[in-house]
Amino acid sequence: MKLARRLANEFNIKKQAENLGVSVWQAPSLMFIMMGVVSISSMLILYYLLRDNRSVETLVVTEALTVAIIFALGSVVIRNFEVVAQANKMKSEFVSIASHQLKTPLSKVSWAAELLLLKHREGLNEEQEKIISRIVSANDEMSRLVKDLLDVARIDQGNLFLANEKIELDKLVEEVVANNKDLAKKFGAKINVIIDKEIPSITGDKRRIAIVIENLISNAIKYADRDGFVEVTLRKEKNKVVCCVKDNGVGIPEDQQDNIFEKFFRSENAVKLRTSGTGLGLYIAKNTIDQSGGDMWFKSIEHVGSLFCFSFPINKKDAQR
Repeated sequence: MKLARRLANEFNIKKQAENLGVSVWQAPSLMFIMMGVVSISSMLILYYLLRDNRSVETLVVTEALTVAIIFALGSVVIRNFEVVAQANKMKSEFVSIASHQLKTPLSKVSWAAELLLLKHREGLNEEQEKIISRIVSANDEMSRLVKDLLDVARIDQGNLFLANEKIELDKLVEEVVANNKDLAKKFGAKINVIIDKEIPSITGDKRRIAIVIENLISNAIKYADRDGFVEVTLRKEKNKVVCCVKDNGVGIPEDQQDNIFEKFFRSENAVKLRTSGTGLGLYIAKNTIDQSGGDMWFKSIEHVGSLFCFSFPINKKDAQR
């Protein structure tokens, strides 16, 4: 079933063309199908023309025409791939430049708003304070979006820098959970944390792995049912450490699960809930874990809940203890 659904997605030519921003005739899947059809047709034609004809001249001319047709179609395929690749490169460069340019004015807005609240609070009435607080909140949200876009651009360009440091994952999980207590209270969700004793250390980028855990926990809280339940577990399994975040939320429709780690993807039921999100968090999280030498996976049942996990190999020194 999953294989059939994956093949259907791979050969959904219209959807592929829309995703790449090209015409249907420029979609890679269609070009490969056309190339295969032309190649097979050419060989069959060559066989039927030559099965009763032993003329060397006919053989040479027919083979030359067949090769010319295949090369012509191949050059079209290559040219279309170059167009798509160039467009993708330009898009990534634009996102990177635009995001960098947005960082400075956003920082200025943040400093100005904080200065008003710190230095001139006495001259502000209650309504003015609320307006400035909303400005700070909106600016923070915009700053997070800019950071996500910069990370996406770095991932697409192969320039995502990851530090290599020793991480006490149990302490990091507890810290991120504590930071999400207010969000859980806002959404009426309860967080339960289960951490095995003596969790070995791992090696990776502490700041970015914290962002991954933050993304999984905040998603679980936002998509959990009202008075929902979120469970965060951390355990040792043989030569690796596994961290999982489970919720009893809306879940992910089965026919959309293959797209969950794609850029800008949000499931239909998540969009209907009108929860905030850009569809970048899981894409960044998956790439961060993969490039750190770990693994990430999930299980989900619509209207039941989701389980997102990632694992890291244990440091060799700690594994020997």
